[in-house]
Amino acid sequence: MEIEEAVRRLGLADDHRDPHWRTATQVADRTVRKADPAWLEELLTALLQVREPTYPMRYCFEAALRRLATAPGGAERVGSVHRIVTDARTWGDRRREPAEYAAWTAAGQPAEHLLAFLATADPADEFAACLLQEAALRGDARRAAGFAARLRATGHPLGGLPLRRTPAERGHGLPQYPGLPAPDRPDPGGKPVPAPGPADLDVTATEVEWPDARRARSAIRAWVYADADCTEAGLYALDRPLEPADFGASLLLRLDAQSTAPDATYRVATGDVLTKLYYAASGGSAYNPGLRGAYGRLASWESLAALVGAEEAGADEREIAAIEHLADRCAWLFYTSQWHIQTHPSMDVGIAVLRPDHRTVAILAATDSD
Repeated sequence: MEIEEAVRRLGLADDHRDPHWRTATQVADRTVRKADPAWLEELLTALLQVREPTYPMRYCFEAALRRLATAPGGAERVGSVHRIVTDARTWGDRRREPAEYAAWTAAGQPAEHLLAFLATADPADEFAACLLQEAALRGDARRAAGFAARLRATGHPLGGLPLRRTPAERGHGLPQYPGLPAPDRPDPGGKPVPAPGPADLDVTATEVEWPDARRARSAIRAWVYADADCTEAGLYALDRPLEPADFGASLLLRLDAQSTAPDATYRVATGDVLTKLYYAASGGSAYNPGLRGAYGRLASWESLAALVGAEEAGADEREIAAIEHLADRCAWLFYTSQWHIQTHPSMDVGIAVLRPDHRTVAILAATDSD
């Protein structure tokens, strides 16, 4: 199909009640799916010339850009996507987030092309800042250390994160060139290890003020119901030290919280917790697309820092190393309860931690329940 004809068809209708609606939407539903990248790039450029795009045009734009970004290509592909994303910032009625397009591009293009683009990137470019972290999550982005330094000098929150995964991040499954399109979401920790705790546990837990509760919620801040009754963050002081081996469901039952009457409780490690937080932040809830990879990574470390009681903010490599070390000294639990609706492991969060002092417990819970 010629570009002019595709644009004409997309402009035939702007409402599903229009008799030309099906003709308009078929461009995205059929033609775009089969088109080669060169045609897609030409179509996207043409659409950006339309001052008042119809809904099918906006819908087609998203479909075509995603296809272009994730189709393996030459070294110029990253630059092409970047140009279109930059030109589209004020096009149509949808606010386009660079983090989303950076995630698509990093998933579809070889690492060497991503790093080559970053070598000369402007630190004021949000697409490039997000692409840096997407590349780091998928491999080794240390070749982009120069751009990271320029980004850090501007005070950008993504500038200080490690340029490759930390040990605790190795369980993150991400869509990655050339294995597209679905991310791998492994069950945390493999086979769950139940943690019932002693039935005769003799300990008292008292809820205390937690100034860091807001930071603990960083990983779920993009959820639609993040400020409603579907989240909990609490800090509790125990009247005596508790051995990590005794940290289990019987202790959670003593907490004055809605979510802690567990149906299932099992032991996990730092990596399992960070992966759970990362998916919650990057993927969002059932009703929200989330923060995507770059800011999802930052938010997951912010939540982990609050849960373990770290003073560090989790914004640079030194701080993250300290947080990970402290987290490895904690005892961790995942739990679910009737408070959760258990639609999907990534959409129901129940985390409890016994800090290294053995006398402080923190919880973070979230659910997509309506």
